[in-house]
Amino acid sequence: MRRHEGDGPDRDDERPSPGEARRRSGISVAQVLAAIAVILLVIFAIANFEPVTVNFLLFSTEARVVTVIVLSAILGFVIGYYVGRPRRAYRKLLRDFRQRKD
Repeated sequence: MRRHEGDGPDRDDERPSPGEARRRSGISVAQVLAAIAVILLVIFAIANFEPVTVNFLLFSTEARVVTVIVLSAILGFVIGYYVGRPRRAYRKLLRDFRQRKD
């Protein structure tokens, strides 16, 4: 099959960069790993449905293991999200750098 003018990129600078190609692809490896982790968490939580005593600093209470696991996972996600998130000054620096680059 012959290529005609206008059929696609003819020069190297018209091709998408590797970063652009990665952004356009479907599911990333991180998304697959996160989905597997969630599935394993759900299976583990369902398998551990019996009640246990949960001790806090000032009191203790009864709760199902599945509740403790799910709440711990949610709390860990929230803490990880805010700790791993770039600070406002760093985000501004990145934004300014990207604008100068374009």
